[in-house]
Amino acid sequence: MPFDVQPFWALFDESLDGVVAIDATGCVVGCNASACGLLGRSREMLVGQPAANVLPASLCLDLQRSQASRQASTEPLQGKLDLFAEDGTARQVAYGIASHALPDLSLVTLREVGHAGANFPENCQQIEELLRQQAQRERVLRDITQRIRQSLSVETILSTAVEEVRRVLRVDRALIFRLISAEAGVVIQESVNPAYPLTLEMKLEDRCFGGSCRAFYQQHKTRLVPDVYQDAWAGCLADYMQQFRVKSKMVAAILQRRSLQSPDQTTNGGNAAEGVGDAGNVPEMPMLWGLLIVHSCETHRQWQTSEADLLQHIADQLAIALQQAELYNQVRQLNLNLEDKVQQRTAELERSLNYEAMLRRISDRLRDSLDEHQILQTAVQELAEQLHLSSCEVGFFSDDDKTYQIAYEFPIHLPPVRGLEFRCEDHHDLQACIDAQSYTHICGQHPLADWVGLFRCPIADEQGNLGILTLVCPAERVFTEQDIRLAEQVAIQCAIAIRQARLFQAAQAQVTELERLNQLKDDFLNTVSHELRTPLSNISMATQMLEITLRDMTNSVTEPLAVQLLQHAAPFVQILKEESLRETSLINDLLELARVDSETEPLLWTTVNLRDILPHIAEPFLQYVHNQQQHLEIQVPNDLKPLTTDLSYLERILSELLHNACKYTPAGGEIQVRIEQDIEDIKAEQTGGGAEAISVPRQLRICVTNTGVEIPAEERDRIFEKFYRIPNNDPWKYGGTGLGLALARKLAVLIGGQLSVKSASGQTTFVLALPLAGQPHDVITAIRDTHANA
Repeated sequence: MPFDVQPFWALFDESLDGVVAIDATGCVVGCNASACGLLGRSREMLVGQPAANVLPASLCLDLQRSQASRQASTEPLQGKLDLFAEDGTARQVAYGIASHALPDLSLVTLREVGHAGANFPENCQQIEELLRQQAQRERVLRDITQRIRQSLSVETILSTAVEEVRRVLRVDRALIFRLISAEAGVVIQESVNPAYPLTLEMKLEDRCFGGSCRAFYQQHKTRLVPDVYQDAWAGCLADYMQQFRVKSKMVAAILQRRSLQSPDQTTNGGNAAEGVGDAGNVPEMPMLWGLLIVHSCETHRQWQTSEADLLQHIADQLAIALQQAELYNQVRQLNLNLEDKVQQRTAELERSLNYEAMLRRISDRLRDSLDEHQILQTAVQELAEQLHLSSCEVGFFSDDDKTYQIAYEFPIHLPPVRGLEFRCEDHHDLQACIDAQSYTHICGQHPLADWVGLFRCPIADEQGNLGILTLVCPAERVFTEQDIRLAEQVAIQCAIAIRQARLFQAAQAQVTELERLNQLKDDFLNTVSHELRTPLSNISMATQMLEITLRDMTNSVTEPLAVQLLQHAAPFVQILKEESLRETSLINDLLELARVDSETEPLLWTTVNLRDILPHIAEPFLQYVHNQQQHLEIQVPNDLKPLTTDLSYLERILSELLHNACKYTPAGGEIQVRIEQDIEDIKAEQTGGGAEAISVPRQLRICVTNTGVEIPAEERDRIFEKFYRIPNNDPWKYGGTGLGLALARKLAVLIGGQLSVKSASGQTTFVLALPLAGQPHDVITAIRDTHANA
């Protein structure tokens, strides 16, 4: 790496001898003012030019020989030559060539012969020694700086600095004095010869330091004190110097840069900043952080300027290292603070999520029940366990709001007080909680224990107060926002759940009452039906006897008037007979419905063939169909399987469906009875192995369809209710009591079926679906037997 010669020209500029620096390529890289005067050229004309263009030829030849033999000799090559000025005058100049003074550089010194001073060879040696010392100081400074900056630990930086300073400057003590106020400081690091006392961690107060002394160091100056007892500033520290046997000292300021916040701000009592611009462009001002001090204790010492420069440079590097370490610590602390905040935020989020999950769990448990007792007991238990309470309670006010009773509790660390009742006037916080419609937190005395914390939260909704939720905890506990929010949310959920539970209980009471009234109605109808059946039976019998008597009299009487009277009475007897039969049918329906509802009569299961019984069931309606000019069609599949059912119930259902179809089908309409089967494909094993897929009916449907009438969608489910009739302009047009379809559906359920209705496109179809239980197994067995016989 090329050697930088610029830092050394400050040394050469004051020299009376001319000095020219030439690099390994033969180019001039530097020169001082004396050399420019002797050569008659400016510095700009010399620097960067080949030496052969600006120096005499003889001098260039000696320069080449010196560079070639630089490894063999350490003595400079000397000689004399004549230099001619522009006006032709000549001056005799002695020159010296040192090719080993600096790395990769040759120095040419020029002196006019006859110039006063030391002889030339000695002057060259002094220059070389000066350069050598300067290079050594640069290397020392680089080494110290590198060692200081190897660590970001303040303690390591300070320890390394004092050790290196004491070693390089060969002093008895090196220490770092940290300023802690305008007039005081403490020794925070020290390296000392074991023969002398330690000053580490000693606090010193110097009343003289706050004035001109501090301003001196603030200006980045180094104090050289050959004799501390002759120092003008030694008055305040004389005892200290004597105690620690200090004879000479050198002090360098450790200054750090910082940004000012305002133009008037000063640094630790130092001078105000100068040249401060406007507030938007605030310059940095040095802050006196401390002092780097070296002591000579054995002898008085005359400090050299180079030593002062070295100490100040080390102090500057130390200031930079300290500031970097401080910045590193600040960044590290910021990272730690950020990590702490992230952890705190994460913990808060986790707590929030836990509270949300806890609230959802409690809410779910509260909503799972409509029992008020279970709801409130669950609430106090969950809160007591989740919030680690001493106890949790729910209480209610009396009707006159004068007393308060604890109705539910879950004690953990306190004795139980459930059922305890006390006056509200002795506990003003109860009424305050209700009046404020918000939580209260006080310190009160437990009835069976010492002072405790009482957190009360009202259980209320828009309709009013329902109770108070009380969280009992140690008196010193402070509830967090999450705890308060959880308690309030649980109180709200309790209010909702209590209101729902009470509404449910009221609805259940209404349902129970309606069921009771319905049962009373059924009992009344059943009783009335039984009471009316006997008189109606007598009326029917009397009507039959009257009809027989009239017929006999008509056949035996010959008088025209008597015959006319008998014929005139016959229609009235017929009306009496028909109405008696209708009322008897109504009473029979009521009794049948009551009997079916009781489900006490056993079913008589019979296997029947619908192909045979359907015509028999439809026969009573044929005359009515003929009279109304209706068309009745019965469709039965050829492969219809036998059906096992209660035949009487089945006949009653189909008769009711046919009766309704005939009654509501207009003249010229069609009535269809159709039987359908749901088929399922299953595999049956054959005798010779393998399997055969066969179709087996799983369900049988009897469909009764009539045209000319359509039931609205909103009425299709209600037609199966007892006593219900579809609203019509003429409710007496078709007659009926509304019991037939209700009875038919109940009978269908008893025989394992289902009765439904569908109505669209001007026609209505009632579907009776019946299961064919056991049919697949029977068919499979029959097929297996068939294959075996074959």
